[in-house]
Amino acid sequence: MSKPKYVEFPVGINKRYLDDACYELDRETGTLTISFEGDFYNFPKERAPNLINLLGLETITTLKVLTKSVYMLLFFLLILKMILKKDYLLLWMPLFFAGMIFVFVASYLDEIENYYNISRCKKCDREFAYEEIKKPFIKIVSTYDKYEETTTRYMKCKYCNSEDIKIKIDQRNSKSKPKNINKNRKTCRGCGKKFALVEYRSPDIHFEYPNIFITIRHYKCAHCGYMAISIKYDYVATS
Repeated sequence: MSKPKYVEFPVGINKRYLDDACYELDRETGTLTISFEGDFYNFPKERAPNLINLLGLETITTLKVLTKSVYMLLFFLLILKMILKKDYLLLWMPLFFAGMIFVFVASYLDEIENYYNISRCKKCDREFAYEEIKKPFIKIVSTYDKYEETTTRYMKCKYCNSEDIKIKIDQRNSKSKPKNINKNRKTCRGCGKKFALVEYRSPDIHFEYPNIFITIRHYKCAHCGYMAISIKYDYVATS
């Protein structure tokens, strides 16, 4: 398990730069904005064309929808078994691992479909033509109501040399509702008062493909106005 990284916002400071990322906090609304340069996407350059040629894009899309549906069904059955407590200990392991297999297959097919869509040249219409020419720009906005991640990728066709910008916006419902601030109070790093630092809203917890859980927690001092966030990356073993 990794240790969380803290980004502090003392009174009067709303923007911080740490580890090549910009963290900006709106104290009135609690909106957190994180901007940074991402990594080049590890496109399945060899597997995707072979699979597209073998099955076709429509078949891959259909299979992706089916695998996601089966996963949701297995998850529902697992929850139902937990509620009914009927043969739960005997069945939860097979249902859980079967669900994980379908999640992996759905993610893999989604990656193939995404690469096909993002790499088709708008000018010459060649498939699997675009390649990234510089690292993408990523912007994350976290509010009480939503968690939005915008990825901007810069592409160039290897055939006709035309350039294009691909923007992908991933919106998710946020669970950052206000918390019971009387629990788990900590000592404030700003004023030093004990039990003054509270986690004022529930954390953002999101899964990032292929194997990372990201947890962002939001803190503020009940006395001096000091605020902070913690970011924790948990890597799930895939082998």
